[in-house]
Amino acid sequence: MAKQLPSHAQVVIIGGGIHGCSVAYHLAKEGWNDVVLLERKQLTSGTTWHAAGLVGQLQGSHSTTAFAKYGIELLEEIEAETGQNPGYRRSGSISIAVNDERYAELKRKADFARLFGIEAHAMSTAEISERWPLMNPEGVLGGIYMPSDGSANPIDLTTALAKGARKYGASIFEHVKVDEVLVEGGKVRGVRTDQGTITADFVVNCGGMWARDLGRQNDVGVPIHACEHYYLVTESIPDLPSDLPVLRSYCDGTYWKEDAGKLLFGFAHFQAKPWATKGISEDFCFDSLPFVEDDVMEVLELAMNRVPLLQETGIRTFFNGPESYSYDGRFTLGPAPDIDGYFVLAGVNSTGIQSGPGAGKALADWIMKGHAPMDLSEMDPARCEEFQARDPYLQERCPETLVLTYAMHWPNRQRETLRNLRRTPFHHALKARGACFAELQGWERPGWFATEGMTPEYEYSFGRQNWFDCAMAEQKAAREAVAMIDYSMLGKLMVEGADAEAFLQRVCTNDMAMPVGRVAYTLMLNERGGIESDVTVARHGDNSYMVMSSISHTRRDYLHLRRNIAAGEDVRLRDTTSAFGVLGLMGPKSRDVLAEVSGIDLSNAAFPFNSLQSFHIGHAKVTAQRLSYSGELGWEIFVTPDFAEHVFEVLEAAGQKHGLRLIGGEALNALRLEKGFLHWGHDMAYTEAPHQIGLGFVCKPNKAIPFIGRDAYLARKAENKGPFLCFVKLDDPAPLLHHNEPLLRDGNVAGYVTAGAYGNTVGSAVGLCFLSLPDGATSKQDLANGTYTVLVEGQESPATVSLAPFYDPKSQRMLA
Repeated sequence: MAKQLPSHAQVVIIGGGIHGCSVAYHLAKEGWNDVVLLERKQLTSGTTWHAAGLVGQLQGSHSTTAFAKYGIELLEEIEAETGQNPGYRRSGSISIAVNDERYAELKRKADFARLFGIEAHAMSTAEISERWPLMNPEGVLGGIYMPSDGSANPIDLTTALAKGARKYGASIFEHVKVDEVLVEGGKVRGVRTDQGTITADFVVNCGGMWARDLGRQNDVGVPIHACEHYYLVTESIPDLPSDLPVLRSYCDGTYWKEDAGKLLFGFAHFQAKPWATKGISEDFCFDSLPFVEDDVMEVLELAMNRVPLLQETGIRTFFNGPESYSYDGRFTLGPAPDIDGYFVLAGVNSTGIQSGPGAGKALADWIMKGHAPMDLSEMDPARCEEFQARDPYLQERCPETLVLTYAMHWPNRQRETLRNLRRTPFHHALKARGACFAELQGWERPGWFATEGMTPEYEYSFGRQNWFDCAMAEQKAAREAVAMIDYSMLGKLMVEGADAEAFLQRVCTNDMAMPVGRVAYTLMLNERGGIESDVTVARHGDNSYMVMSSISHTRRDYLHLRRNIAAGEDVRLRDTTSAFGVLGLMGPKSRDVLAEVSGIDLSNAAFPFNSLQSFHIGHAKVTAQRLSYSGELGWEIFVTPDFAEHVFEVLEAAGQKHGLRLIGGEALNALRLEKGFLHWGHDMAYTEAPHQIGLGFVCKPNKAIPFIGRDAYLARKAENKGPFLCFVKLDDPAPLLHHNEPLLRDGNVAGYVTAGAYGNTVGSAVGLCFLSLPDGATSKQDLANGTYTVLVEGQESPATVSLAPFYDPKSQRMLA
């Protein structure tokens, strides 16, 4: 007789794949045993069952690598705990390169592995051939060997997690379909199923390729879509070595692994297709999809050339199955933005088996602790805007994520699908002047400006890309003359009402009781003293402020502000991002240009730093605030869209005799890194405290209304734990920094680069970095001691580490 559903559970988990079972296991193991997992059909019957089962420790970010590293640890221990063998084989993996750029990428991956103590080392072509004798070595330059990688059986691993969950008290029900997540008053209340209702304190959407539709019922955006994904399995191959490492040839778009005397080989397609664009059949259970030879013929020919034995070996299994991919290649993991108690784990882009145990543990820890257990900001469901969670968008963008899985992971890589969705009022003028556009959150923003005779398109490399000289000239103009940039896509959130000041005093660390016409840079903290965001706040009136946010976090900041409005507070929040075009004017001659077109006094006394004024440029009324993200004297000029191009033309004309140059994001990034300015999500997140990154000066613990996280901030400041953000530049002008390069102190890993670029003024690659204190040290000042190098493509490059920015550390130019 079927078990009766309980009427209540502390946690209800929807979906019985690797993720749902991992969340249930980790909750129950920690004593949260009032957990119910509901599976619409049978465990693993969606995507998990047909996964290839590859498990590699090294992923693309700190958090995903931590997930995968933990997954290996769990695979080695869970059989003893549950009695279920997960089918884990530690065969190692070899990734090969067939061109110099791919080899550079693999070397950078091996460098990244050192941050986590993961063994990874270079192999010559001859060594690879000896270890993988079936490979055709033609064109192979070498590769990277990771001995701790391997494979697992997806069904057996999921079964082990389910057994563990049951052992610790969780209940698992199969053949129970969740029809609706019940929500009341902005809080989850439970689920309604085809067999009854269960009330719950928490609901976790681990619905796999059904997660998007389930989330949509409650306006929870889950930005994933199922795509068709192929692999093949050969007939038995006599004398096939059972200890073959997994072989990956990214440029051939293929991986191979030994599978019970056969070879399984799968593809990262050069073209990909969304699946179930009209919905998924109610009967779907352990289903496969039609195998269409034309979809894989190009990559299949490359696979057969790389492993010629395939040309004479029969194929036992031609498999095509659905796998979910996200719109931006990142997981969706965390709380739903608008519903307390609703959590999501979905869209892991073909890494479910290697990431599932760690991702499930992270989500379980989040539920139990009430906050993220590590920096998971890149996975935040709040990053997704409404248009990015709609099917028409996902059906075009998500297949590109599949295609890019094995493509080169270039710095600055731009998506090609769904471009030109959001354009600023200056877009056409900038395009006419040679702008090469980059895309973020649908916004088109200039990355750089092509000179005469150039095509404004990115040509990618890990070295100096085709825009390098353009960006150097743009940096030079900002430092020596005057530069102009389009800032229109930056978030602009209006906070209004009689209680606006008191509200912002509570939410922001800096003093918001400033006069009308003043501007302040501030942090917003959480109760643990971690940094939820950094924003600029301008006071427009007694009861009116504008909060300016970065492009990628505008929605997240809006939700954070809204969440903190107390009952009864007279506070209104409006997103006015699209209501203004914004031009940034910067450089030592910016005052001359603006004075010529405005007719107002721009002296330090009349227009000080961190202030705003309204005046006219040409025939348009504008508001300008004196700020700078470049480290130079500068203003940000706001204008309504109808007058935007007119203001642009007036400024451009006035700037010609002063050497005005249009600049893009590549140059601005280098300028801010020389000056040591930070970017939330790259150089800090909600795990870091202000004292770690040198931003204690914007925290005012003695103001009349204490800010959220004040006591935790003071406690963490007194404790003075690292790691600490510092400034780094290479002594050799040749190598480039991008991000995640390891820093070595006296030969040992001490930290990593958070963001890097080539600084024209300092004459080398420059960046920000997190560094841990040396053993026995207690002060950040101790970081100045020691000999530093940065690991760049396997080579140690001598570096200088500083506790102060390399450019204008006293901000004399910005305040001039």
